[in-house]
Amino acid sequence: MFKSLLLFAMLATTFTACEKQKDASTEVGAIPKQILDKAKTDINNASELASKQLQDVENIDAPEIERP
Repeated sequence: MFKSLLLFAMLATTFTACEKQKDASTEVGAIPKQILDKAKTDINNASELASKQLQDVENIDAPEIERP
């Protein structure tokens, strides 16, 4: 009887630890995706800023055309 109770306690502890590990793995697995999403957003923002700055420079350097 004692052996069965001890075995049950060990199994319950093991399953509980597995569930905690599963939850932790999910959280850790989401971190690289968050990093990639942030990097993608930063790259897109930098690209938009560079494009705007390039347009501003082109507008400054472009000669104005006088129309009669």
